Amino acid sequence: MNIAVEALQAPTKDSLDAWLSAPRLAKCGEVFTPAEPMWKPDKSARISVNWEAALACVSPDWQPWLHAALAYRMADQVADSVAQLASVLSRAAQAGLDPLNENHLIALRERFNGNESSTLGAFMAFWHDCESLEQRPPRTLIEAYQALPRKKGSSKDVVLSLAPEEGPLTQVEQDALHQWIHEQFCHGQLDPEQYLYLRLLMIYGQRGAQVRMMVFGDFTKTDQGCKVRFHWAKQKDDEAGWRTKSETFSLDEDLYNTVQAYKDMVLAQLWQTYPDGADWNAAIENVPLFRRKLDDEAEFSERFDPPVLLDSPLQKALEEAPQPIFHVGSTTVRRWLKRIERMEGFPISPRTHQPLKVTRGHRFRHTLGTDLSNAGLDEWSMARALMHKNTQTVRKYRQVSAELLALIDAKMSDHLALVVNAFTGIIVTDRTSAKNGDRADRQIEDVAVCGAIATCHLDAPFTCYPCGKFQPLLDADHGAVLERLERRRAQTLATDKTTGVLWDRAILACRKVILDCEAMRQSGRKGE
Repeated sequence: MNIAVEALQAPTKDSLDAWLSAPRLAKCGEVFTPAEPMWKPDKSARISVNWEAALACVSPDWQPWLHAALAYRMADQVADSVAQLASVLSRAAQAGLDPLNENHLIALRERFNGNESSTLGAFMAFWHDCESLEQRPPRTLIEAYQALPRKKGSSKDVVLSLAPEEGPLTQVEQDALHQWIHEQFCHGQLDPEQYLYLRLLMIYGQRGAQVRMMVFGDFTKTDQGCKVRFHWAKQKDDEAGWRTKSETFSLDEDLYNTVQAYKDMVLAQLWQTYPDGADWNAAIENVPLFRRKLDDEAEFSERFDPPVLLDSPLQKALEEAPQPIFHVGSTTVRRWLKRIERMEGFPISPRTHQPLKVTRGHRFRHTLGTDLSNAGLDEWSMARALMHKNTQTVRKYRQVSAELLALIDAKMSDHLALVVNAFTGIIVTDRTSAKNGDRADRQIEDVAVCGAIATCHLDAPFTCYPCGKFQPLLDADHGAVLERLERRRAQTLATDKTTGVLWDRAILACRKVILDCEAMRQSGRKGE
């Protein structure tokens, strides 16, 4: 990778042409040269960035600086996002609209949809804040963009309208899809990569971009059970970047074992296909779970039998850290899912009488949000499970949950217990290993020890399970406590649904304790 010194320096009016002619690093980790037509450093991107057509929207004296701003944006945004921005700018030029002219802002807002208007406004703010550029939009123009009323979409919200092809899946649809992918996987009709992609979407409801950036090292096993790590997307400022910030969730042991078996298979394929590419025993932790396997110039025959991984000199770098170039692109995954929808026996939606739509990956996110709301979880717990910074986005699930479904089905409880992480305490093997284990006033029946400094006088043990100071005993009968919790919840629901669902967090925490204790006992037996 050769980056010229000129590309690392801020351009001036005299050096701008040389700066645009020097290779630069894009967000995907590959280089591109701003002066070359049609940027496509990320070979997995859906479309190229047509910057030349975009420049026509501003006057000639502004065009070189818009060109430079777009080049800087390539290091800040994925190629598809910059391509969408370039498309908006080129269409503005065709309509004779100048995004630097404050008098044209209303016309720009009316011409483009809400997402496109937001893309344009965000870029103008980015350009204004780009201190490396001498010529930038004035603050007054950015304030005018910000003062424009947000354009409301013409279509209904897919969650609030319960859209049958984009909104949350019903429980019947979830059950049918879950059973189908398991059967197809067991019979070899669905490969491990596609099976795991769908399973992770169904369980955790994260964005497709978050699932696609996963590597084998994101799956771990500890004394507290199996864990999976998801990285944040759509972050800003210091938290922005590819695989920069992550959250850890609990993971079902069977799914962990499936991932490990797949990992062993991929490891063997890597040694066989690229024996000199890297020390694969070290690199495997950084190998993507969902891999890019071909470049744009691949032979037609290779596409029917692709290799295990893209053939690139950067394979060696996987020994040190994940590399974006090896991760599958959104276009490839969409092709997978379209093929899956056309497979024989694929579940039919009772609402549309057509095959279920799984190409719209966000609907798994909508499904999880709706299920969490139906479980009676508070908004902050829902936001954490969906990896939102605040509760604003999850409030729509509150609006539909009462009408959409009854309170949570029993068979979904263990699934939600894994996702929500309602239990935050520590499981102890006996009282001697617990904090306050020697104090009689800190014993919670025969199930746990309280690690708090002061007595809280709450309704133990029922309100204790979600508490971070709660130390459940490994071999205690937490199942009996769960039965008592569920009876109390049922009694309360008979008279007051709003108060009754407040028991759900304690129930989910208790279920999580039961699952973790069983995992620890299984691990202990295997180690004997």
